[in-house]
Amino acid sequence: MTFAVGDRTFDSAESVPIQYRRAAQLITNQIDRAALQAATSASSTVTFCGMTTWNEGLNYEWDVLPAFVGVDVWSSSKETFLSPDAATGVFKRLGLPTLPAIEKEASAAHTDFARFDNDTAFPESAWRSGKAAGVLLRDKSDGHVTVWQSECDESPSATRGPSVTELADTYATNERIERTVELLEDDTATPTVASVRDRLIADIAREAYVELFTDGEFIVSFPEFRSVVAQRVQQHQSLSE
Repeated sequence: MTFAVGDRTFDSAESVPIQYRRAAQLITNQIDRAALQAATSASSTVTFCGMTTWNEGLNYEWDVLPAFVGVDVWSSSKETFLSPDAATGVFKRLGLPTLPAIEKEASAAHTDFARFDNDTAFPESAWRSGKAAGVLLRDKSDGHVTVWQSECDESPSATRGPSVTELADTYATNERIERTVELLEDDTATPTVASVRDRLIADIAREAYVELFTDGEFIVSFPEFRSVVAQRVQQHQSLSE
């Protein structure tokens, strides 16, 4: 399975940039490979397109909101995107989450797109208490428009102030490490220092994106942060033995 972000491709979930890691892991862990093989004889001719979810200022229940939601399916053999309904059906058969539909088969001529200029017109979210962060409008001729709440319009505003150690103090707490160990145990995996470190960092990169990234870049040296978190996980596991 090959992952892509923009014009970059990656051979595994572990090799994608950290802010996309949980989305890639969700796809790897949840995709029904038998259903995929049954659906197409050449999976390389199909590209699944979706959105990663991370915190840009509008808080969600991150254990409930999927790290990835499928949006489109491109068929290179047909040289076209599948229709919205067909794409949603494909994602569901493969066991991957999609965006919940709020309205279907609406006539473009009678649809008031301007109503989303007002945040109060946004539908209730399926994944948090309150309004959804955004709405995706699309038609059967591959047209797409995404409208976001005004709270989500501005880019992340993290600053490069904290040190690596300060960030680790904030995010790699004993409580968070223990919770990550429990999550991995629930996945029937045997937690190791590396697996706990990587899952913890992937989770916080998603949940605290607005605080940890500026212009798509981690606010401190990522290798150094990764090393400090590994040390904390090692210390925690040593004390737990």
